[in-house]
Amino acid sequence: TMKVTKKRSFLKAWTYRIFGTLTSWAVVFVITGKGSLATLVAFWETVVKIAVYYWHERVWDKISWGRINK
Repeated sequence: TMKVTKKRSFLKAWTYRIFGTLTSWAVVFVITGKGSLATLVAFWETVVKIAVYYWHERVWDKISWGRINK
């Protein structure tokens, strides 16, 4: 079995977030035609999603369902 390194997971997380932010920017820009608004939305979308993800992880850490003790 191949093991995934922490460095690979970290880089995948960053590239995923970058593509997500760029996608949000593009959607807002296409809809509004305003680069400044697209940038503002993309920035806050990133901040909010990081906070929501952190909260989501903390909640799931308290749930024992699906864990197996070996």
